[in-house]
Amino acid sequence: MNKLLILYGGPVEEEGTRALGGQYASGAAESGAVVRTLTITDLKFSPVAPLGARTMDLEQDLAGALEQLRWADHVAFFCSVSQETIPSRLKGFFDRLFTPEKLFGAENDFTGKSARIVSVLDKAAWEWWQETKLPAYHSIKRVVFEHRGFRPVRTSTVGYLQALDNEYAKKWLGKMTEFGRKLI
Repeated sequence: MNKLLILYGGPVEEEGTRALGGQYASGAAESGAVVRTLTITDLKFSPVAPLGARTMDLEQDLAGALEQLRWADHVAFFCSVSQETIPSRLKGFFDRLFTPEKLFGAENDFTGKSARIVSVLDKAAWEWWQETKLPAYHSIKRVVFEHRGFRPVRTSTVGYLQALDNEYAKKWLGKMTEFGRKLI
């Protein structure tokens, strides 16, 4: 049985991101996967360690998030990108879970697991991406997932979703269902 963790990097009210993640989860459930979800903005933790602190114990919510990541065979990470960057709380989440001191520890080896990063861009980020084709998720892909052993790590860049009832949105909702069915 495959175990999927849907990891939301943005607030609950992001309709497009939630719809895409919901379709991914639905496709995975249809193919027999066990699905759990985790919303980073719902967790209670300090996104930064105190100045000068080399290490800091994980708060209960962060420790629980790490256990969810260990539980999953596949992680689908949905993140909104605003003004060409990821939310600072999200960066703090990954910084706290995977500090340099813990980078190569056995507790942070996720070899054998796979991931997909779905970045959903706002209008400004979408326009910037159209010009440059430089995604904001490269550091998350490399430093967070690949350095921890996740392979393969696939990515999707979804443009500005003004509404969910247009052809562009329907195309992406269908893709997410199919990706979920295959856990890719």
